[in-house]
Amino acid sequence: MRFRSQTLGFFLPLVLVSAVVMTLLIVTGTLFVLRSRNVMEAQLKSELRNTAALAALQFDAGAIDGILAGATPDSSPALRDATLKLRRIRESTDGIRFAYIMRKTADPALHEFVADADLGLPADSLDRNRNGVIDPDEKPAQPGERYDWSPSPVLGQDAFLRPTADEDISFDQWGAVISGYAPIMTEDGRTVAVLGIDKSAGDFMADIGDISSPVALLLMLIAIICIALSGIILFLRRRSDILEQIEAERSGLLRLAFHQLGGPLTIISWSLEELEEEALPSVRKSVVNIQQGVKRLTEIMNTLKNADLVHEGKIEYKPEFVGLSTVLKQATEGLELKLAERKQRVDLALQDNITMQIDLHLIAGVVRELLTNAIDYSPDGAVITVSSRRMGRYAEFSVEDHGCGIPQKDMPRIFGEFTRGSNATTFKADGNGLGLYIVKGILKHAGGSIGIKSKEGKGTTVTVRLPMA
Repeated sequence: MRFRSQTLGFFLPLVLVSAVVMTLLIVTGTLFVLRSRNVMEAQLKSELRNTAALAALQFDAGAIDGILAGATPDSSPALRDATLKLRRIRESTDGIRFAYIMRKTADPALHEFVADADLGLPADSLDRNRNGVIDPDEKPAQPGERYDWSPSPVLGQDAFLRPTADEDISFDQWGAVISGYAPIMTEDGRTVAVLGIDKSAGDFMADIGDISSPVALLLMLIAIICIALSGIILFLRRRSDILEQIEAERSGLLRLAFHQLGGPLTIISWSLEELEEEALPSVRKSVVNIQQGVKRLTEIMNTLKNADLVHEGKIEYKPEFVGLSTVLKQATEGLELKLAERKQRVDLALQDNITMQIDLHLIAGVVRELLTNAIDYSPDGAVITVSSRRMGRYAEFSVEDHGCGIPQKDMPRIFGEFTRGSNATTFKADGNGLGLYIVKGILKHAGGSIGIKSKEGKGTTVTVRLPMA
């Protein structure tokens, strides 16, 4: 009886704690899913409003007001110009499926189309389901064609006052879609029409599905039960695993955020180009500074995308016959300005008769990354050596510098994602720790390898080996 009582006294608190933990987990998980959905949905709508607002600025309200019902691109220069702009908007922003302009009619329940990005496209471009027939829902809207706006209530009035977006995601045969709108106004503030864009919401729905996956929630519950029944030691161990999972989800959400920035950055760059042509000299300098900022953001976003391709194993490697010396020389020449700024030079010791099958674009990127690292982490006036040689069925090239080197404790993880040497920030503050991770992923995909020899304070030699074919 005493043993039974002791056993009950041990397991009863454990069961109660497990029940409390599981209850808290379910409540927290539910709140997290709902909060995540709201945040991401708000972000998606904000992106739509911004995209529509910036796009609407490209249209002349007077020209749009002058497009008559029944007009065609051939008969109306204003319609032709509006159609071309709508196509550029669609092509320059990821995920946009339709772009159009509509205005009010005498009937409060109906609007009419003014222009459509699909107007004037050839039949093979309109046949999206590839059935050989232009179905009714594939035909472009014609100027003057009536539209019942009741399925999208914001089109009734709000869209003519300010940039807005549909409250709910809709579904059609093409999948999930959400629309954004912005008024096209005259200089005195009169709205003549509304620009609309329909954006695919498939990625958004997939992300929500991943977050709220019943399987994931079931696994979490099973994990908590195992923690509760296994005692404090297993509980602490499992808590560590959960923290790692949260960190992985955080990284995924970060990549999602940068992915969503692609559309607005493209529109901003496009708008800045037009603004630069018309801006006063006093404003042009600010425009150039903004362009540099957008360029830097784009570079960061592209680096994250490349890292994600490496992580997912989706690199497209397209080999062609090319001389390795040519690749190395061109990469060096492309960095002459950076070398000159640091008063550095590159000595080439190349074997000229190495012709091999490699992806010129990707391998050139590998060389540029290694050379850039050597430049950034070497002192002013340093000499960097690039050499190449043939080793049987392989070709090798090396980049050797006499810079700060990599601490020995950092060497085992130097090719990891978001990893830098512990002394890296002393020489370059704004690195992201993705360069060598991407390089190794590309070389692995190419059937090659990379090795590093380094001594802190003495320098680093990076050697790349690639198969000849």
